[in-house]
Amino acid sequence: MRESVTIKGLGEIFLSAPRSLVTINDLVSEYSGSSLNRAKLARLAAACLGVCWSDKNKQRVPIYDIAACEIVAYGGEMLEWLMFRKIDLASLYTETRPLFVELWEMLPTVTEVEAQAEYFSESG
Repeated sequence: MRESVTIKGLGEIFLSAPRSLVTINDLVSEYSGSSLNRAKLARLAAACLGVCWSDKNKQRVPIYDIAACEIVAYGGEMLEWLMFRKIDLASLYTETRPLFVELWEMLPTVTEVEAQAEYFSESG
């Protein structure tokens, strides 16, 4: 994963991969859905930045609750936090679009899952 992005209105934001594959799955599943309107896209872009927010940053952002499985609602909370700081939305879209791809690539593939399943079934 890239080390940082620059968001107009915030400056350089340090990134780190989310600790949970469930978080990544929640985000990319919503993003790859067929009914993305502009409002939902803005929330998902904000959520993407939020779940990749590194502890290296001085500012603290809202934390995603993986038990709730409400990534769009989290994105709304995150978007509110960002808009309060007067970020440039176009910059948010531009900088987070490649992050969705990077996160998608972190998820296990079908082949990897099947290989693990075979290993467990063979080892008894």
